[in-house]
This record gives sequence, structure tokens and C-alpha cells, in this order.
Amino acid sequence: MKPTRLTSPVLIGRIGELATVAAAAGQVRLGAGRAVFVTGEPGIGKTRLLRESGLAGTGMAVLTGRATATGGAMPFRPLVEALNTRLRAGPPPTGPELEPFRPALGRLFPEWRAGASESTLVIAEGLLRLLAALSREQTLALVLEDLHDADPETLDVLGYLVANLDALPVLVLASVRTGPSPALDLAYRAARDHGVPVVELVALDDTEVAALAAQCLRVDTGALPDGLAQRLARDSDGVPYVVEELLAGMVAGGVLHHDGLRWHADRDLTLPVRVTVTRTVADRADRLGPDARRLLEAAAVIGGRFPLAVVRSMRNMAEDEADRLVRAATAAHLLRPDPTGDGWHTFRHALTADALRAELAPDEHRRLAAVAARALATSHPGLPGELCSLAAELHLAAGDHDAAARLLAEAGTRALDEGAAASAAGLLERAHLLLRDTVPASMVLESLLVALEETGEFDRAQRLVDAMLARADLPTARAIALQSRLGWNAFHGGRTADAESRVAAVRMLLGPDAAAAELAAAEVVDAHVLSLHDGRAEEAEEVALRAATAAERVPLPEVVCRARQLLALLARRHGFAAADRHLLEILRVADEHGLPLWRVRAAIRLASNEMIRSGRSEALRQARDAAWAMGAVHTGYDADASLAMHDVFFGRYAEAVHSTQECAGALSRFGKVVDLQYVLVVRAAAHGQRGSRAGMEAALTEYDRRGGTGSFYTPLVHGLCRAFCALLEEDPAGARAELAAARAFEDHHTTIYYQWGRYGLSLLLDALAGAAPAPEAAHPAAELRWNRQFVHFAEAVRRGAADDAAGAGAALAAAREAAAVFPTAHRLGLRLVAESALAHGWGEPVTWLREAEHHFQGLDAPLVASACRTLIRRAGQRAPQRRAGHDRLPTGLRDLGVTVREYEVLLLLAERRPNKEIARRLYLSHRTVEKHVASLLRKTGQPDRTTLCGYATELRPG
Repeated sequence: MKPTRLTSPVLIGRIGELATVAAAAGQVRLGAGRAVFVTGEPGIGKTRLLRESGLAGTGMAVLTGRATATGGAMPFRPLVEALNTRLRAGPPPTGPELEPFRPALGRLFPEWRAGASESTLVIAEGLLRLLAALSREQTLALVLEDLHDADPETLDVLGYLVANLDALPVLVLASVRTGPSPALDLAYRAARDHGVPVVELVALDDTEVAALAAQCLRVDTGALPDGLAQRLARDSDGVPYVVEELLAGMVAGGVLHHDGLRWHADRDLTLPVRVTVTRTVADRADRLGPDARRLLEAAAVIGGRFPLAVVRSMRNMAEDEADRLVRAATAAHLLRPDPTGDGWHTFRHALTADALRAELAPDEHRRLAAVAARALATSHPGLPGELCSLAAELHLAAGDHDAAARLLAEAGTRALDEGAAASAAGLLERAHLLLRDTVPASMVLESLLVALEETGEFDRAQRLVDAMLARADLPTARAIALQSRLGWNAFHGGRTADAESRVAAVRMLLGPDAAAAELAAAEVVDAHVLSLHDGRAEEAEEVALRAATAAERVPLPEVVCRARQLLALLARRHGFAAADRHLLEILRVADEHGLPLWRVRAAIRLASNEMIRSGRSEALRQARDAAWAMGAVHTGYDADASLAMHDVFFGRYAEAVHSTQECAGALSRFGKVVDLQYVLVVRAAAHGQRGSRAGMEAALTEYDRRGGTGSFYTPLVHGLCRAFCALLEEDPAGARAELAAARAFEDHHTTIYYQWGRYGLSLLLDALAGAAPAPEAAHPAAELRWNRQFVHFAEAVRRGAADDAAGAGAALAAAREAAAVFPTAHRLGLRLVAESALAHGWGEPVTWLREAEHHFQGLDAPLVASACRTLIRRAGQRAPQRRAGHDRLPTGLRDLGVTVREYEVLLLLAERRPNKEIARRLYLSHRTVEKHVASLLRKTGQPDRTTLCGYATELRPG
């Protein structure tokens, strides 16, 4: 029987490749996300393999998207196409984990659009969460085809998804053509870093070619005409698509014919007459008639996919006539409907469009490209979306480089506005190169430098700028703008020496009499560089203020905001009120010039300052919510980290740990290492300030692994984490050593963190040790509420030691008022002051100790709670009995008969403390500690003290 279509109804070969996909799908159905890349030359069967993998039969929802050369400049095309097949079929998913990313996802799905654009990483995280939400309804297979034509943003997002799929029931299948491409690089990186299979489809062997031909002709292999299989194997090189096209060409040309019973060949198929794919495609187009051939040629000039309305205009065809011809071409297996609809169609295979273009004479190709460009502009005013870059390609093919450059620049600017920096960089650089011999190229280059700042490609930016600066006709103003912009790129990328050299170049261009406005952009860079040098904070402040003032007059609003943001950080050493004045200026400039992201950044910093001063977080929470609402995800995470530290101060340790886990996961995936380091310090403080040294050290180990050692968070590690934890372990000497280490670090490094202890906790420990008052008590940072509580506690200690009971009582009252919102720091202050008050006979130390003991007992900080009880007994009062019921003992120890006091000794043995120190920490005699250790050896069955210490380490909570 004669076939209606010369394609095989079954997939030939590929058994091992299908098994790889099936194995990945099986893992996904068990809840473990997987990815598979399929590679091979054009026509080898990548798409066929993906579509024959049987995923629909597994119960998965199969979402398919395809990259095209036509839409390569449209960011995220294959991802949007795939996900829209689900999102248009039902209501969008919701959930608290997805809501903050809805504005960022609005760049992909217009119905979600709101607020500012965000980085590709934020889009990637949003898509990861969207997939998580969708996969809760049904296991997903995300099929992405022809990624060799994909935009950089799609590849960035795909790399992010592949690296973070583990916990999602999602299968990602991606096809990419062999040959050098960023997509193939991604596939091999995924294989190296994440064990993702890369399935390379190889040519069919001669037996498989014969089987494919038989399936296409709907006969057994033995019924093929003599010599046909050998001819196909020779001319197709084992490529399935070429086999099918050669067969179609032979049938269309009468080489093969069917007599109703079997197939025959009309000539000797062993003759060395090569039939090319180009010729067979052209012959099939000719058989549809001259009008269809003209329509297909016009469509091929546009690309692998095309809007039918533009092709109709190019060929002056009526709508019904064009529709009829498209239906005929689809039936002939040359075209297929485009998945996106909206009047677009697609060639069945990229080789089909290539073959039709190859048949055109060069002059005719240029003429048709010019006609297509005009038709596209007429039918789609403003050339929205991908049409702008498509029109640019058509102008290039027509030889109109000026028009192409203008449209590429426009498309690049749009991509930059949408946050697609990599696509923008590619488009803008092409426009810049087309304009190389004209001054407007420098204007395009300024936009290109903004894109390259986002992509972190300083060397590429430097090469382009230096080439432009070598032009003799470049106006000085343009050269200054380029040098200033490149200087900021260098600083943003951590290359301070390069930044300094660009600032120096600007100063040289302008000479000694330059106006401040001309220097403003470069001086902002200079100020940021100066701020990194020890002892040059005042100079940095002076330069930044001069730049801000000059930029305000021009105006250069972004420059003003950058300068004021730096000034707000530097001004903290003068007091937070001074910092707030700069932040309020950013708010004003942002409102005046429509800079919503700068507005929310300033609002968050203002609210953070308010929280640090007063302990109130309401304004910061509102500003954080505003950041999330507009899609400013990185800024939102900054606010979340600050709020987590606020939770630590307020004793909400579980909330802080939960929040830092969420932040750390996202920041780690984003590669925001410095921000991640801070979040890990906050997590360590959450553990340390509840006495869990093991939890604290685990967080700090991760902090060190992430490069935190020696960072400007070091004072926080020593002060807020380890020193505070040492005090909860009744180790004031250890706490003072940690605070001394923090001070030594800060003496040689600039800091913007003032709550680690220098202006608060250190002052209290100094007072308890009898040291003279330190000048830090008069520093503006001592007025921050967290610090102020310790300053007043220290004053109470000093006045009590000087027999000024009234003054001590007033200072203690002030301390308690400041400490009222900090439950653990408050009671720690009471415990420390009470011991001094007992020694000097003032106040109500037993009342304070009972309050502190109750708090620390509930906090499960046994050592400081025990110290409070001991001090109460030393004052001749009855201490709370906490041993009845052994509520704090681990079940295993309670079953062994270990007492609460023995458990307290065991906790200190975990730290390898000698008996003498244990006795001091627990206010026991050396002999009593020896008895407790002997009892623990007996009850736990440990042979010696060393193994008992190891046993204690394993049992230690946290």
C-alpha cells in the first residue's frame, strides 16, 4: 500500500537512549527531579526521540517549548511557551513561597506583570518555585527543544533549574544541536557538575536505515527495491530526516513508484547520482504549484517561524488563498502549526527553511528581505517584542546596516529595561559594531556598558571602550562618560585598581580646572574606592558629598543615589541621624525622577536604622513587603536578613533560624556570597544567644566554608555569637577574649556594624572586672537601644561598687527600660549585675536572679540557670528546685539515673573542661565535681574520662 506520508510511524533504533529517559522519568515519579540533555546533528532525530519517549503515558503533564533562531532575542521564549500550555489551561498557582516572585515572573507572563524588573537569577528562582507549585498538582515533564537557538537568559535559567531540581518531581528534557554553542557547553557542565546524562544521537547504521525506509514505505525490509537501502545509507549518512527527504524526492520525481502491490525503482539506484536535501525540498515545494513555492520562499527568508500576515503582504496574496497554500504545505510535511498560535507558522525542520533559502539567488534573497522588513513594520507598528530584532535581521539580510543597527540598539535597550542583560549585551554589541565608524556608536556603547555591568564582563567592556577611545573624532564629553561608566563597572566587579585608573583618566581628560558636574560620575567611583581603604573614610565622605551635590544640579539622579547611599553608610560613625538625612535625600530624588527601586532601597535602610535605634521593626517589615511586592527580590532578602537579626535580639530564635534557612537557600543559589555570609552569622547568633554552642559552631563552620573568615562580619562572629554564648556558659573570661579579638580586628578594618559589643557588652564586662570607664560609652553608637542596655548596666555596676546605691538603682532602672524588648540580653544583664550587687550590698539581687533563673531555665541554658540558683543560695535564700522530674534531661540519661547536676557537669565535660574550671563555673567544690565525674563514669559505663568526654559531646543538645 502506498503511504500518505513518507515518515516512519515508529522510532527506529534509540533503545538505549529511550531507556535513559525512562530511567530519569522513573526517578521523577519517586519525587527526585532529573534532567537529560539530548544532542546530535541536524535531522538526527532529537525532537522525535523526545516526542516518542512515552512521557504522557506515565501520567506526567508534558509541557513543551522550542527555541527558534527567529526568536533568539526574545528572552525565555521556550520556557514561556512550555509553561503557558499549563497556565492558560487553568488558574495560576498560589502560595506564600511563590507570591514574592510574582512580579519577577510578570516579565514572562504578562497577566502577572507589576512593579520593577528583576535579575535573571530572580526569574530563575521564581520559575523554580512555580514548577514546585505546579508539580504538587501533577508530576511535570518540561521539554525544551532546539536550545542551540536559545537566548542567554533561557540558558541561565535552565542551568539554575538543573542545579536545583533534586527535591521537585520535575523532569527536564532538553535538545541541543552538536557543534559549538553555549547550550552545548551548558549540557556538558551539567553532566560534570550534577551528573546529568548527555545522550548523543549518532547516525543510523545501514540496517537501521533499511528499517527506517521500510517503515516510511509501509513494507517489510525485504520488499524494498534492490539497491534502495544502500543508496539511502550512502547519501543520507545515516541521518533520519535526510533519509525521509530523499525518499520523498525519489517518489515525487518518479524514481520510486508503487504499482498497487509493491515499490519499484525506474532506474539503477546504484548509479552515483547524488540527490540533495535542498533539491528534494525544492521539488516538493514545486509540486504544490508556483504560488505555494513563492509563499514558502518568502516565509523561509523570514526564518524557521514566520507570521503568515507578513508573508501574505510580501506576496500580495488574499487571506483565503494564503490559508489554502499553508494547509497544502502542512499536508506535504513542509510546515506545521506554531505552538504559540497568533497567526504564526513553523517549518517542519530547520533544514527545510535552509534548503528553500539556498535555492534563492543572492539578489532575490536581498530583495525579499527588504520587502519583508517593510511588511513587518507596516503590519506591526512599533515592532513589539521579538519583531524588533527580527526586523533588524531582515534589514541586515537586505544590506541596510544603518536600519539594522538602529533596530538592534532598540531591541537591546528594551531587553536591558526588562532585566535581560545577557541578551541586551549581545544585541547592543552588534549594533555598536555596525555603527563602528560613526560617533553614535559611543552612545550605544554606554548602554552596552550597563548591560555588561550586570553580566560581570569587565574585560569585554574594557576592550570595547578602549577601542572607542582610540577614535580621534570622539567628543571629550563622550570619552568622559565612557571612562566614568567603565570605572563603575570595574568597582562593581571588585576590580578597584582598574576603577582607580579610569577615574584618573577622567581627571586627566578634564584637567585641573574641571567643573564638579563633569567629574560627578567619576567621583562617585572614587569615593567608593576610598571607602575601602583604612583611615580614608573622611576623604571618601568628602568626595561622595561633592559628587552628590554636583550630580543633583545636572541632574544625574542615579549618580546622586549611589553617592547618597555610600554617604549614609559612612555617616553611621557620626550617628544614625546623620545617615538618615542622606537616605531621605535618596527618597526625594527617587520620587522626583521615578526611580522606584532606589526608593524601596532607601526606605529599607531608613527602617533598618530605626529598628537598630529603637528596637521597633514595623517600618522595616512594611518596607520589606514593598520590596517583595515590586519584585525587588534581592532587596527583599536584605530586609529579611535584618529582620532575622532583629528576631535574635528579641529572643525569637526559632523564627530567626527558619528565616535564615529560607534566605540562605535562595542566596546560595543566587551566588550572593557576601549576603549569604551575613545570613549565616545571624543563624549562628540565633543559636549562640540561646546557649547552643554546637548549633552556633555548625553555622560558623558553614560561614568559614563560604569564605567568611576575615570578612567585615568578623566582629559579629566574636561578639554577638561566641562572646554571648560564652556568657551563657558562665565563661566571662572566654567572652572577654572574644570581644578583645573583635576589637583588634575592628581597629584595622572599617565597619558598619555597631552592635557586636564594643559600645555595649564590653563596657559591662569591663565594669564587672573593675576597669575604668571606656571612651566608647560616649560614642553615638552607644545610644543604640541594644547597646544602651549594657551601658546602663555597666553604670549600675560602677555606682554600686562606689557605694552609690541610689545612682546604681537609677542606672539599673534605665537599663531595664532599654532592655525590656530584649528578653535574653535583659536577664543576662540582671544575672551579671546581681553578682556585683550581692558583693557590694545594694539593690534587690535575689529578685533579679529569680527572674533570670526562670528565663534561662525556660531557654534550656542550664549553666547560667544553675549559676543563678547558686547565687540565690549564697545570699541565704531558698533557690527554685529544678531537679524534680528531670524535665531537661535526655530520656537516655534519665533512664540511667543521671541527676540534673550531673548533667550540668556532663555538658562541661563535652567542652573538655578540667574539674577546677567546672567547679568554678557551677559554684561547686573541686571534691564535689570529682564525685559527679565518678558517678557519671559508673552510670554511663564509660571506661575513662576521655571516652566520657566524647560520650558527652555526642549527647550535647543543639
